[in-house]
Formats: sequence, C-alpha cells, structure tokens
Amino acid sequence: MNDLPRLSPSEESEDSISRWLLDHGGAPISDDALFEGLCVRLAAAGLQVMRANLSLGDSHPQLFSRTLMWRPGHSLVVTDHPYEVRLLRGYRDSPVSVIHQGAQAIRRKLEGTSPLLDYPILKDLKAEGATEYVAMALAFTNGSRHFVSFATSAPGGFSVESLAMLDRLMPLIALRIELVHARRATRTLLRTYLGTTAAERVEAGTIRRSEGEVIRAILVFADLRAYTRMTDTLDASELIDVLGRYYEAVAEPLESRGADINKLIGDAMLALFPIRPNEDSLYTNATACNAVQAVHEALDRLKAIPHETLPRGIKSLSAGFGLHVGEVTFGNVGSKSRLDFTVIGPAVNEVARVQDLTRQLSRPLIASKAFAGLPCTLDLESLGFQVLRGFREPREVFAVKGL
Repeated sequence: MNDLPRLSPSEESEDSISRWLLDHGGAPISDDALFEGLCVRLAAAGLQVMRANLSLGDSHPQLFSRTLMWRPGHSLVVTDHPYEVRLLRGYRDSPVSVIHQGAQAIRRKLEGTSPLLDYPILKDLKAEGATEYVAMALAFTNGSRHFVSFATSAPGGFSVESLAMLDRLMPLIALRIELVHARRATRTLLRTYLGTTAAERVEAGTIRRSEGEVIRAILVFADLRAYTRMTDTLDASELIDVLGRYYEAVAEPLESRGADINKLIGDAMLALFPIRPNEDSLYTNATACNAVQAVHEALDRLKAIPHETLPRGIKSLSAGFGLHVGEVTFGNVGSKSRLDFTVIGPAVNEVARVQDLTRQLSRPLIASKAFAGLPCTLDLESLGFQVLRGFREPREVFAVKGL
C-alpha cells in the first residue's frame, strides 16, 4: 500500500458520511455492519486505513468487551473478550486501557529511525508496514468509555486533512455507535435475563400486563439435589459457585439443542422447547428426543465435575428432571410497577410435580404420560400411576429404560 497516492478527503465526501451517520431511514443496522460501512466510506473519502479497530464494552455478564477489526479487502473480525482479559498484561499495556482510564486520544508516528513504540501493538503494526497510528475515545452519554483506532501505511502517515475530518466526524460517529450498541446491549440483557422467547415478545411490544399467548411446548424442569442442606452448610460465595456450576452443566445441553431457559428459581430451572402449530410429527419426534438427550448430557456433565473443585463436604452434584408436553401461556404477570414475563398454566405445575417424583422413585428422569405419547423412538417404561401433589387423580409416569 506504500505505493498508493496520498489522497486527501473532500468536503463532499465528509458531508456524505455525516448524512449516512445521521439518516438511517429507520432501517436497523448491527454494530458490525455500521463499523464496516463507516470504514469503507472513510477509505473512499481518502483516509488510507490499513487497519481499524473498534472496542466496545459488552453488556453480557460473561464478557468484558467486544472488538471489531476491519482491513480493506478482508472480512470483519469480531472477538469477544471475557472479564479475565482485564487482568492480562496485554490489556494493561495497551492503548485501550489508557483510553478506559481517561485519555482522549493517542497518536504515534511509526516511521523514522527511533519511533516511540510504547505499546506492544505498535511494534506489531510497524512490522506490518504501518506508518502512523491514532486512537480516540468514544465517550457515551451513560459515562462509559469505548475506543476506536486507525492505522495507515501511507508514506508520512495520515494527512492533516484526514485527521481533521476524523476529528469533525467523531461526535457523529460516537453518537451513532452508541445508539446501535445500546440497542444490542438491551437485546443481550433481555435475552440473558428473560430467555430468548420472552425477550423476543418484549422486543415486539408485547408488554402490557395480563397480555398472553398460548403455545404448545415440551417442558423440562430440573432441580438440584441436596440444595437445602447446602444452604445450611455453605457460605454465600460457595453456594453461588455451586449454583453456577450446576446451571452451566444443565443449561448448555438444553440450549444447544434448541431449548429456551425460561426460569431460574433458586436451584430449579424451567426450560421450553416450543412446538409451532404447523410442525409435523417428525419435528415433534426430534424435539422430544433432543430434550431427553439434553438431560442425558446434563447428568453426565454433573457427574464429571471434579469433586476437588467443589466446596467442602460436597462430593458431587446431581439433579432430578421432569419432562412434559402441553399448552402454556406466555404473558406478563405482576403488579403495575413490577412485571414478570413468564409461562403459566397447568402444564407448568405438572412438569414440576413430575420432577418431584424423581426423589421418591429414585430415577433421575421421569416423564409424564403426555410426553410418553409423543411420536418418539425413545425406549420408555411405565412406573405406574403416581400421586402428584396438588392433582386430584393419580397420573401414569414413565422413565427411560436404563436411566
């Protein structure tokens, strides 16, 4: 790229970028597409960029930040960074850390005999042929600080006109990125704390109290064994650690097979496999099998947790699982000031009571008659008619043979 002519941006190009940032025509756009579109337009306006980076603080509980890297002619690279990144020397010795601590901008010339290479990233960029690096803070209105940087391989670095254009555009760039990032953060938080299905309904505007939608679903109810004893013997931090291990072992197999985790209630979990009205029997069969396979994997994962990593007195983790299929109502329940988007109905109560039998019958997985009646290839055996707490008539329940 060093042989390319050194271009200067035109006022017309800068104006078109400003209009693009301000006028989105009501069309949604992801932060990935926004950043890629911005970089393409800046390059077309004469900003000779060999690499651009955008670092955004993430709102997911497990992630510290999300980095987007753009290079001309290459696909955008998106990297999620866990919270542990903050402890690594690579982060502490980076321009990102300095921006997070309050710096407004960093500019480094990388040409010459003795350039200032005070960050490891600058050495890497110089080795790739970069001649200048500039990083700027993105200050959002909620007080958070984010980061964007550009590197060029143009002889002499960025032109004065290019840097002036960037400086003039930065308020608009920050505003547009904040809006898109806020929308993504809201969606992430909704899905993390409400579950995918409930989050989609809230995003769609189904938020009025007492509004509901009846759907058919396969329900999975899980309950951690010996939880009451744990609450009596473990301190709060140990108990939270145990619950985290338990939920991770149980939730991941379910979600990977298409379940939506609807509720976490202490040591209990309710998950749904929605069945759409137009789904055929083959789909229902596959969904039922997916539910049982997810439970199998969850039980294996619980057994595989090394006992030495668990708190004192806890040799292993185990759980009971109930399976049922039926109609549930998705809706808003609560007071005027505090709503919970949840599922309710007899099917929810039944799957919880079916799970209760796992202790009494010493089986880790018990299914209702309704679930056993699904067109599934599972080898089930009847455990007879059992009394379910709160139900007038005994119900026939089933278990998977060999489990």
